[in-house]
Amino acid sequence: MQPLYLNHRSLALSTCALALVLMALALSLPPIAIFTARPADYLSVHILLEMFAISVSLMIVTIAWNTPDHDAEPIAQTLVFGFASVAGLDMLHTLYFAGMPGLVVDGSTNTAIFFWLSSRAVEVAVLCLAALSLRLPGSRNAWLIAGIVLVAALFLIATQRPQWLPLSYIPGSGLTPLKNTCELILCVANLGLALWFFLRSRKTQSSRDLWLGAACFITAMGGLAFTQYRTTSEFINLFGHIYKVAAYCFFYLAAFQIAVRKPYRLLEVREQRIREQETELHNLLSNLPVGIARLDEHLHLRYANPTLIRSQDRRPESVIGQTIGDLLLDDVAEQIRPHLIKALDGIRSDLDLQYLRPDGNSAYASCLVVPERQVSGREAGVLAIFTDTSEREHNRRQLIDSLREIAEIKAALDAHAIVAITDARGVITQVNDKFCAISQYARSELVGRTHKMINSGHHPREFFQDLWRTISHGEVWSGEVCNRAKDGSLYWVQSTIMPFIGKDGLPEQYIAIRADITKRKRIEEAAQRMALHDALTGLANRRLMSERLIRALHNSQRHNQHGALLLMDLDHFKEINDTLGHPIGDQLLKEVAVRLQGTLRQSDTVARLGGDEFVVIIEELGNSQESAMHHASDTGEKIRQVLSAPYQLHDHMAQITPSIGVVLFDGTLQNADELIKRADMALYKAKDAGRDQLCFFDNALQSEINQRALLQRDLRLALEQDELRLFYQSVVDADEQILGFEALLRWQNPQRGLVSTAQFIPLAEESGLIIPIGQWVLATACRQLAEWQHDPMRQVWTIAVNISARQLSQADFVQQVLQVLASSGAPANRLRLEITESMLQHDLTVTIGKMQALRQVGVRFSLDDFGTGYSSMSYLKHMPLDQLKIDKSFVDEILTDNTDSAIAHTVVTLAQNLGLEVVAEGVEQREQLELLIAIGCRAFQGYLFGKPEPITRT
Repeated sequence: MQPLYLNHRSLALSTCALALVLMALALSLPPIAIFTARPADYLSVHILLEMFAISVSLMIVTIAWNTPDHDAEPIAQTLVFGFASVAGLDMLHTLYFAGMPGLVVDGSTNTAIFFWLSSRAVEVAVLCLAALSLRLPGSRNAWLIAGIVLVAALFLIATQRPQWLPLSYIPGSGLTPLKNTCELILCVANLGLALWFFLRSRKTQSSRDLWLGAACFITAMGGLAFTQYRTTSEFINLFGHIYKVAAYCFFYLAAFQIAVRKPYRLLEVREQRIREQETELHNLLSNLPVGIARLDEHLHLRYANPTLIRSQDRRPESVIGQTIGDLLLDDVAEQIRPHLIKALDGIRSDLDLQYLRPDGNSAYASCLVVPERQVSGREAGVLAIFTDTSEREHNRRQLIDSLREIAEIKAALDAHAIVAITDARGVITQVNDKFCAISQYARSELVGRTHKMINSGHHPREFFQDLWRTISHGEVWSGEVCNRAKDGSLYWVQSTIMPFIGKDGLPEQYIAIRADITKRKRIEEAAQRMALHDALTGLANRRLMSERLIRALHNSQRHNQHGALLLMDLDHFKEINDTLGHPIGDQLLKEVAVRLQGTLRQSDTVARLGGDEFVVIIEELGNSQESAMHHASDTGEKIRQVLSAPYQLHDHMAQITPSIGVVLFDGTLQNADELIKRADMALYKAKDAGRDQLCFFDNALQSEINQRALLQRDLRLALEQDELRLFYQSVVDADEQILGFEALLRWQNPQRGLVSTAQFIPLAEESGLIIPIGQWVLATACRQLAEWQHDPMRQVWTIAVNISARQLSQADFVQQVLQVLASSGAPANRLRLEITESMLQHDLTVTIGKMQALRQVGVRFSLDDFGTGYSSMSYLKHMPLDQLKIDKSFVDEILTDNTDSAIAHTVVTLAQNLGLEVVAEGVEQREQLELLIAIGCRAFQGYLFGKPEPITRT
């Protein structure tokens, strides 16, 4: 076998073994999320990896298109068609990856996987044809067009008929069995191809077959990674893409195998040119103004250029083959010999030489000694390069002597950049140019005056008294001083003032040496401001507010004065961000800060705690609680009115109101955290009272908060102690025949009795308890559905379960529902999940994806309270809904209010046009039922047909 082929085979097989071992290790690891902090980073990495594979595919197409090799021609059409298709499908896979904007429609994981599997299937088909050396009939033009048509057809199917695509990924659950089965089939196919190419390479002795075999094997190993991830940004998914890049490296080697001949031909031409250039180099070295010597490993001369020989007064025939000492002067040879020896060990040296010429004059030279090995590698040597620096060194020494004389003259005046000399009274006698430049005064304006003319007023009188006390006693003073320039600007200097002591032991003069530290001080001030102030509004931040609140409490106690803490936030501020965007929201917060500062006294503290929450600290409200409350109320009302005025924000006009909680302090309570907590309670009371309110903290409010905490504690125990109940209210048709039920949660507490849902449901939402409670409701309802399956009359009934926003936002929500259905045995098509419009305002794409995943297994969806919130026709078109529910608020006045009647009629008409069912809630009168039937409604729920009750076991 050829040595080159053996080397290539060893590389290919070892690479395959390494790929197998690494994949086995990766598959044994637990799921690792590597892009948690910045999920969007995975898109950039994914694009880079895929673009490499796409580039290689296009290179293969280009080579196949232009190949003149008749041996490769039988598979040229196959490569053109196959890798043109693969490049296009991989590009679509990259564009439609989840998070990408895509073309025509937004990207999604399901669409990206469809293009991925299509590309891999085409790739396997092409490699099979290549392995069999089968030629496709027709021209390369035709097959290129065929590849483009195939990509376009799959693109149209994916974007125009997405319902045709198989379900390959469920958000929160991961890959479907169908997707994993396809990946395993592709893995088996690639392993078969790898074996085929390796066996054929033994016969053909072709490195190209080795590279193809390695590429197929690595592709098969990488395919295993794509059966393991649950989220696309996991490490195992990225690891699989790295395998794809490695496989395409071997595809690249296979495609360009034939292209390596040209570099060898170019190398031969280049060697000829090198020989010609060596001749030119010899001529060049002979005329260089520097001396060059080449020595062998014994330090005998191989070559010395004429410049070096002339400088030593030698003849060429007298030095070649001699030692360096035969060529150079004795003291030069002694200085350079140790460095020549080190060069034989591979150490480079750069040294300066000083020696005496035969005429007795000093001479200087620089010498570079470098190790040299011949191209053949036969033996080592040394290269020494000499440059005469005598003239330059003489000039440098003269310049140094001149500069030293000048420096000695100016050292006393300009030793530390900014210098001033005064007499014993502090009158300036001398200044240097830099003093004039920084102070902006001319020397004539400074001399004869004192430093009072640059006094900034920043330092107290005691500062300068201490300074004069120190220097007048003959001691050195050092410190930072703020001065004022002629134009009024301030600058900071680090000053050192040294006294010159006379014969009488008293200072005769003072010299002040200063360094400009203005820039540093400004940076320190900016850093201090950043640490204590809000970056957006410039107001005090939480840290500075806490310091000032503690100081205000101490002052209140010391001076027997009342103060007030006002905690406020902006009502419905989130809607401004959601509708007008965060830049407009930020501008609104800035305007609020300006209005607050303009409303309050300069001595009051205004701070931003974060988000839309602000704090105001008001001190010195008098020693009477009644008077302090009066002043605090007036100030709070003034703030409320000022902040409620309209805002002009760029091209938008906005209006917003504040809710304000107020707590008074008089020094008896010194705990700042407790004071903020009480203000927060008052703020909560203001919001609970309808917002746009100002409320004071009182003891009753504290009691209310305590009761709320106890209620939350009991609610946490409700599941453990089996206190939750499900009541069911029937849904009937026009003939009052039962169609199904809505499951309604009830809490039967031993001490509290039947607790109102208006009390505990909001508390469960806020505390997060709604998640385990919602899971219990879903499981209980599904068990009831499973029981009904044994009753012919009840097995067609449905149960509707209300789903909270927190439940739906969980990543594994789909998997939770599927597990409950599987464990209970309930039929999925009898379970109806009810959602509200408020749940559709955030992450709508993710929500629809979860709904579609459940809809495919039969679960139905109902939109509750339709028309009472933010309604958008666009989401109705895309959501997999089965039913709309007319809210009870419209049904209550349907007989007397024409508007409610029109709304109900509109909802029914809209549902009919969208192919959705309609249920009217809150039907309590026979006349309401008749009117609803008249406008086309066919399903009803309300007290007219029965109140919510537990299911009776029969």
